[in-house]
Amino acid sequence: MGRLLPVVLSALLAWIAVTAQALQSCGRSNYDPSQYTCFDDDFLCPIVNGDVLIRCGEACYSTSRFSCSNFTLKPFFPDGPATLQDCGFFIKFDPSFFVCLDGDFICPITNGVAMLKCDQTCYAPAEFGCALNQLYPVGTPPPTCVPEFGDDEVCDENGCFTLPCCGDLISVADKCRDRCMLAPETCPDAHA
Repeated sequence: MGRLLPVVLSALLAWIAVTAQALQSCGRSNYDPSQYTCFDDDFLCPIVNGDVLIRCGEACYSTSRFSCSNFTLKPFFPDGPATLQDCGFFIKFDPSFFVCLDGDFICPITNGVAMLKCDQTCYAPAEFGCALNQLYPVGTPPPTCVPEFGDDEVCDENGCFTLPCCGDLISVADKCRDRCMLAPETCPDAHA
């Protein structure tokens, strides 16, 4: 048993490294590029049954069902009109394909399951979790600290509390920042 433990630990660490390498960064979220597309370096849209959803304002849409004009979705109805619902000021959606979250954000319904919101993206809850407004793959631990530019103050009905910033980041104006960017003279590599 004593010899088996190092082998199991090595295999586990190798699996974690391979899993981490497959994910890419989009803003504050990590994502699998085979399941999501990153827009403007900070907005994720899912790929649903091979259909790459495109960004329109703060929503993702299928080009086979909608068009986007001035950040407003306009539906295609090849089989006749449908009843659309409002989600915020600029978004109208078909509730058989989408769900409205937080009153102004839509996420698609895939195989009968509504995707959930994490920060400014939608995700499949069977594949990902959301903690600290960051996506993480199911089966891996959620993030325990706030990355650079992330909000480190969270408020709910019980009040506000501060989350820890990752690594050497410091909290400035409720955001985690790199101290070397704010005060370069305090960093070891600062040039006089």
